[in-house]
Amino acid sequence: MNARIPTPSRLATALAMALLLIACNRTDEVAETEAPAPVAEPPTAPPPTPTLAIKPAEGAVDATDEAVAATKDQIKAAAAASREKWRGKTFEEFEATVYKEPGEDGKYIIDGDIAIPDRKLLQEYFKDIQNGLNGTAGGKLIVNQIGGERPPGMPTAIAVNLVNGRPDIWNSASKKQLKYCVSTTFGARHASVVADMAAATQPWEEAANVDFLYVPAENGNCKASNQNVVFDVRPVDVGGEYLARAFFPNDQRAARNVLIDESSFQLAPDEELTLVGILRHELGHALGWRHEHTRPESGTCFEDSQFQPLTSYDRFSVMHYPHCNGGGDWSLQLTGSDKAGAACIYGKGSNNTENLSQCLFQMPDVATGSVATENFPTETLALSQMKQYGPFDVKPGSLVEVHMSGAGSSAGDPDLYVDFSRPPELSRWICRPFLSHANEICDLQVPLNRRKVYVMVRGYTAANYQLSIKYVRP
Repeated sequence: MNARIPTPSRLATALAMALLLIACNRTDEVAETEAPAPVAEPPTAPPPTPTLAIKPAEGAVDATDEAVAATKDQIKAAAAASREKWRGKTFEEFEATVYKEPGEDGKYIIDGDIAIPDRKLLQEYFKDIQNGLNGTAGGKLIVNQIGGERPPGMPTAIAVNLVNGRPDIWNSASKKQLKYCVSTTFGARHASVVADMAAATQPWEEAANVDFLYVPAENGNCKASNQNVVFDVRPVDVGGEYLARAFFPNDQRAARNVLIDESSFQLAPDEELTLVGILRHELGHALGWRHEHTRPESGTCFEDSQFQPLTSYDRFSVMHYPHCNGGGDWSLQLTGSDKAGAACIYGKGSNNTENLSQCLFQMPDVATGSVATENFPTETLALSQMKQYGPFDVKPGSLVEVHMSGAGSSAGDPDLYVDFSRPPELSRWICRPFLSHANEICDLQVPLNRRKVYVMVRGYTAANYQLSIKYVRP
């Protein structure tokens, strides 16, 4: 696990990222727990299987007002030090220090547990560091949200990811259609990965009204480009940079993957950490949950403030790293608070007996009705030109699908913006994928207090594109 405090930034979780379960077998990170005893082996013996020796922290910090205030002061100091490090430096210098996953769809990995899917977003991240900005100001991608504004009175243990100040979760239709494939490139391990995914999805389905649907027919083409599934599960070799990593609901399809590193198959058999536990944690991210230890109550391992508490702080949460003042172990099991928080957002699952009296919000059912589609097949934009579409009258609670596409590099780089309360602006919007090409999607559920949808496209470069807006009439 990476015990550093990542740089707080307003872009940290708003960039369609999936938080990571970091590899635990680094010498500097196990020094304070227990060092493995040296084992004499014959010269011809194979190297020993790596042992993950990190245990829950001792002397955990109580979540007192004083401890939380001290942690916030520490966060500010760490942020200032990080910004100073890059003052006067170029983006290219910064980029050269960032690890990028292998392959065409590889993400940039920042501070060990922040995944950024596009170079344009990485440039924006760097700009924010240099400008010293943090918090919730500014516009960031949100594809699925609870409402047009943060729900008033949402309970203050899992914490849900925020993007542009709004909860990042699946809409009422998508939550029941979380289709996935498991790549055949796992080879001889394929069957065991399929079984581990089934075991990891089961407790989330029992806790919340969500359905993970395994689609074996797509295993042979289980890639980031496969639109027949919501996400893909694939092997990756990142040299132990992490055991596995997932995604958040707000990611575009190409970035929605669960990647499993080779190190996850080399865990010591007598340790509590297993691939099933790792996947339980990662699927929590896929449902929108943040690391529990990012809350100041943990006293350490803070990441940023882009989260909304759903229940009281839980040191034992499946989303809490044990070494970050956690109270649990590496088996990574769901707690009662995990189950309650998941049901607060998605509704109760098939086997959830938790008391949900603390919940002040649940996702509404999808509103149905007469569907309309507006097509704009031959749109063009000059550099920095902005073109508004709508507003279109929509039914509260219904789904809106805004799809933009373009053919190859000749399409240029248009950027899609969507809002429900006003025409989008460069710094005010509900959804903005902000990718380096013309293929961008915003699939949204209309807030119950909104009756219009506004769409804008801006030319990041000169661009040609097609636009389709599908919605339900009031």
